[in-house]
Amino acid sequence: MTTRRVYYIPLALLLAAAAALRPAPAGAQVQLTLTPYMVKGAARAPVTIVEFADYQ
Repeated sequence: MTTRRVYYIPLALLLAAAAALRPAPAGAQVQLTLTPYMVKGAARAPVTIVEFADYQ
């Protein structure tokens, strides 16, 4: 192995560990308004799936 390659592997591991320990950024909160014709199922369902689609 060359000297350059020997230093590259520990540096890559260090950067990966630093990225893994960094806290995840907070997600943006979005308020959605759904009209009744856009909803299917019970309002108190345990799981809600929202699909964003582009039909172009």
